[in-house]
Amino acid sequence: MTKFLAFTANPDPESLTQYIGKAFLEGGASKGADIEFVDLHAIGFDPTYRMADRKQYLNEGPMPDDVAALQQKILGADIIALVCPIYWCSMPAMMKGFTERVLCRHFGYNPGHSKSVIADKKFRFIMLTGSSEQWYHESGIHDAIYNQVIYYMFHHYCGVDDAELVYVDNLEMADPSPEAHAAAAKHIERIKELGASMA
Repeated sequence: MTKFLAFTANPDPESLTQYIGKAFLEGGASKGADIEFVDLHAIGFDPTYRMADRKQYLNEGPMPDDVAALQQKILGADIIALVCPIYWCSMPAMMKGFTERVLCRHFGYNPGHSKSVIADKKFRFIMLTGSSEQWYHESGIHDAIYNQVIYYMFHHYCGVDDAELVYVDNLEMADPSPEAHAAAAKHIERIKELGASMA
């Protein structure tokens, strides 16, 4: 059975970020996939790279326990979504710390670039933003995020071939209007369809 896993990074448990992560999983479940949802804020994940992480990198110490637990979830999954808002043209600190600590050396990538244990998995970086996808392309920010996250992190270092950016755009934070709710509902349905198409 295909296993879907979604990690979200937003401190608000009722944010659209959470609904989008769950919609991706619901799409997979609609086609029979097993699913798991992980809210990094809710579990109290510490995104700070500390000396224990450094020692692990240098092969002078074990993988930190909190990191190893999340790595086991990734190992058990086939399709993984990283879902977060975009702040200052990049991922928020919680998701950045997740990539630094969890997709780390001796797991996400290896010295000498031998094949990593996550190379054959599928990743989707789902980014929520107030700007339009068109603006991201026209401004050059899309290229910057693509190069950082998809090309260098996933393709070059982790050896993951199937990794893509997915936009959830033109959002207005805390907008209670019917128009904003309708737009959010369309995004949720689109992401649900994406999950179903990957199952």
